[in-house]
Amino acid sequence: METTHALARLAAAAACTTALAGGALAQETVKIGLAVPLTGDFAIYNEVDGAKCMAEIINREGGVAGRPIELLIQDTGSDTQSAISATERFLGQGIVALSTIPFSDTMIPVAQIAAQNGVTLIQAQSTQVEMHSGVVDNFLTNVSPDPYTATAAANYALAQGVRNVAIFTSDEGGSWSARTPEWFAEVIEAGGGRLLKRLNYTAGTTDWSPQIAELKALDPAPDAVYISWAMPDVGILIRQMRAAGLDAWVVGSDGFDDPSLDALAADDPTLLDRVFFGTLAPAVPGSRIDAFQKQCAEIGIPVNGLFPALGGDMIRIMAYGIEQAGADDPAAIRAAIRAADSIPVMSVESISFKETKSYALREIPVIGFKDGRRMVVAQEVPANVPNW
Repeated sequence: METTHALARLAAAAACTTALAGGALAQETVKIGLAVPLTGDFAIYNEVDGAKCMAEIINREGGVAGRPIELLIQDTGSDTQSAISATERFLGQGIVALSTIPFSDTMIPVAQIAAQNGVTLIQAQSTQVEMHSGVVDNFLTNVSPDPYTATAAANYALAQGVRNVAIFTSDEGGSWSARTPEWFAEVIEAGGGRLLKRLNYTAGTTDWSPQIAELKALDPAPDAVYISWAMPDVGILIRQMRAAGLDAWVVGSDGFDDPSLDALAADDPTLLDRVFFGTLAPAVPGSRIDAFQKQCAEIGIPVNGLFPALGGDMIRIMAYGIEQAGADDPAAIRAAIRAADSIPVMSVESISFKETKSYALREIPVIGFKDGRRMVVAQEVPANVPNW
């Protein structure tokens, strides 16, 4: 288990600095732009609080090469055009990197615009495979793509005796919601299981009765259903499935990694007994993320949930690249990050982009529940990831 003091020593060893959102003179700061959804449908995916906290920790230790980090923050809602406008404004203010809405329909145009200035698009929590297809070369993400989380969840499902599955798919979250369930099913089938049914849904569904009726009509009954989506929709699905007498496992991706899911167990811990999900990093009591969140609370910057916490990693990665490059040139910073065998971060001991170039290959935790409390039930770097 990690402690607050261990994280503080790591920050000191990295010799890095905080988010002065506008505090120091322009020429004295290292600027990172966050054109992110503070409001709107994707607000739960913003990394601002974790980025602010890590920048504060780094700045208190003397900054990056003696210079403080300055975060330029703009709420984009969930609007791509707002993200593009903020990006253009940030580029004029001399940023070395930026982050935005973590879906490819926004990330691709933002990355292309940033590339005109050589600037890196770095994402704390983007898992979509489109960003690794070669369409842009200035993209880095702190986490592994969706096929990895889908595979880890499927491997654990097979180990629990799951053989017959149904999947929920939607195009509204890009490949994250449309293809992640398919990768899960592909691994299940490769392990001797069977895909019984594909079911569609839309964002904001509050009545899952049509899909539940289809599930109840299946013969054999599914052992598990898989959906790559987020709260509150998945919470409603779980409640309505249990009320309808369906006790199949409900399996998900990182969209389940929201404290409000845990809150379902407040009145009835059994609601989460047969729920698990593959996610981006282990955010459980005693984890490095837990220690980071406690440290942030101590300095007055609350960081609640996995997605905000991963903003801390994003800042640590950029600080490392700037230190190693010894310059503000974004291409040199990116090259230093990609050349590193090991970059110390907040959520795990270290990561590397050396083999993958655009994403950090990590152990994928699978989170389950016991008596309403989350726990890591499996953790691996899957070797049987489907082609993508």
